[in-house]
Amino acid sequence: MAQQINLKPFINPQSVALIGVSSRTGPGAFNVMEQMLGIGYKGKIYPVNPRGGTILNIPAYKSVLEIEAPVDLAVIATPRTVVPGVVRQCVAKSIPAVVVITQGFSDAEDEDGPRLHQEILDAIEGTQTRVVGPNTLGVVNTFINFNTSFITYDTNPAPVGVICQSGIFLAGSADFSGGLGIGIDTGNTADIGFTECMEYLAGHPQIKVINIHMEGVRDGRRFLECARQITPHKPVLVLKTGSSEEGARAASSHSGSMAGEDAVFSAAFAQSGVIRIDSADHMADLNRTLATYREMRGKRVGVITISGGAGIIAVDAAGKHAMEIASFSPDTMSALNSVFPDWMHPGNPADIWPAGMSRGYREVTAGALDKILSDDAVDAVLCITPAYLDPDTDPLNIIGLINDVAARHPQKPTAMWIFGPHKVKYADRFAEAGLVVAYGSPDNAMYCLAQLYHYHSAVKGADFSVYLPPVNIDHGLVSSTLESSLNAGLPTLNEEALDIIEAYGIPVVRRSLVKNPEEAAHQAEMLGYPVVMKIASPDVPHKSDLEGIKLNINSKDDAVRAYNEIMDNVMTRIPHARINGILLQSQVSDGTEVILGGRRDPQFGPVLVYGLGGIFTELMRDVSFRVAPIARHEALEMIRETRSYKILSGARGREPGDIEGLADCLIRLGALLHDHPEIAEVDINPLLVTAKGCLAVDALIVL
Repeated sequence: MAQQINLKPFINPQSVALIGVSSRTGPGAFNVMEQMLGIGYKGKIYPVNPRGGTILNIPAYKSVLEIEAPVDLAVIATPRTVVPGVVRQCVAKSIPAVVVITQGFSDAEDEDGPRLHQEILDAIEGTQTRVVGPNTLGVVNTFINFNTSFITYDTNPAPVGVICQSGIFLAGSADFSGGLGIGIDTGNTADIGFTECMEYLAGHPQIKVINIHMEGVRDGRRFLECARQITPHKPVLVLKTGSSEEGARAASSHSGSMAGEDAVFSAAFAQSGVIRIDSADHMADLNRTLATYREMRGKRVGVITISGGAGIIAVDAAGKHAMEIASFSPDTMSALNSVFPDWMHPGNPADIWPAGMSRGYREVTAGALDKILSDDAVDAVLCITPAYLDPDTDPLNIIGLINDVAARHPQKPTAMWIFGPHKVKYADRFAEAGLVVAYGSPDNAMYCLAQLYHYHSAVKGADFSVYLPPVNIDHGLVSSTLESSLNAGLPTLNEEALDIIEAYGIPVVRRSLVKNPEEAAHQAEMLGYPVVMKIASPDVPHKSDLEGIKLNINSKDDAVRAYNEIMDNVMTRIPHARINGILLQSQVSDGTEVILGGRRDPQFGPVLVYGLGGIFTELMRDVSFRVAPIARHEALEMIRETRSYKILSGARGREPGDIEGLADCLIRLGALLHDHPEIAEVDINPLLVTAKGCLAVDALIVL
């Protein structure tokens, strides 16, 4: 990872110059200085306004260069045409941090905006000055009552760091992240972006969870490298917006067309331990979950409910999020049975209302919770209780009892689903103690517990840097083939693609390139019948569309006839096609057809695609993705994520396929893409997988 940038002047400045601050104050003035003073910032403030004078009884400077004392941070809110010159003044004064609030740069629709944006970058190039923005609310640090925003907003202090590309995630943090500790709005990201901010928040002792709102990423591979070092120690949540299919890039190969932008982001996040949030509604609850509970050892959940119907809803939610309803131990069942009425048998969910009516709801709830949390077969408990009345007067108020029990079992999360008109007040009371999270629905509760388990079982303490380059590769053949193809101006490679992937250790079907009917007859004999014959032309990537392929060639006569027919078909449809000959291949029919492929993504570089091949490739779109290169466990995960895994595992009496060999092919294809950036796309479709191994039948490379 690159040397970490010191963001302390942005986050904890001892002195701030407010350049372009207005002399207008009061409601509707949007005065940064008035806002900063109002929230209680304790550092030194230097207002800068061309008119000078005083603003809010503080002397104003006509230029930042007039300030004699050192300045940690400059906040610029001038007209956009002035901004580059002001940034140059900040550089001249050796101000290390600059926030540009002004809009109209790379976000502008005119020609001046991008030019002015570049002038900001030119002004700081080679200097010690760094910039957040432009088009930003800037930074907020609730731990020291500091905020550069021009609007005033309230937020709940929380151990959450937020990095966003829209200021709404700072101003609305109470809803989006459940509170805020430190926030950075990168805006149009002229300079400082996600990676620099993530590195800083990773080392901040008061931040327990990092949140990112991401519309796009400037340097995807650097972001991944950084995330892989941070997520094993501190959770990182990403809300990626702009996920529609329309964002997918057009491509000329099957695998390229399926590797849509959003799917690549999901794969990249998973490979680096980042938790992708599928909805803004989940983010606040998940922040509270990760900040409150220290661990989650398994997926087995106990449910305590005041209502049988509510218990069933919780069970459905658990199934939706791949959680398990725990089977209570005999000891737990016996303890529950001792308080349940004779006509009712305990189970999970444990409906305690009948027992509570006769023995006291508060006492039964606390006792059942303590017993279930003590059960070795239980990893967490969801307790369902109403908030029909204000907690100050509610006879069913169990907040104190629940907190006491939860404190005795810190290794197992105690979660609450609270319903009723006073549920928010109940949730706030639980939040004050910091032991239990109260959720607004069982779906949110089970989703958050599932993510908590995922983080502690698969991310925390993980090592994401285990890629080992494959051996036995003919690098010379690959380099020379690619170089000669590029020099010849070939846009696509067909039969040469088979040579390249074979040089990378991927098994390829036996084949021979012939130039006339006589050679076709001879080589067909040599390969052994039946054989397949295909046109070899850089101008015919999809051969079947032009009847440029013949199957089931079983004799010399068949080979001669097929040669002539293929040539006639192609020359009739594309008279000027460049033809290298006809490729003969051994016809192989056994095995499961899968597709291996990839393309070069603009954010993350080489990306692998895997799924069922043949006619099912685009029909089912049952595919998985990974950013290349990949380790063996990632290759196996790609296979397990698709329906092909059941087929390859021997479903319905089929002979199992060589899954380990298939994983090796994925690793080697990822290495090819990683090693050779001149390859834009690659497609192996189909690759046949049998019990004895794998065999590539057809391949395409786009340069």
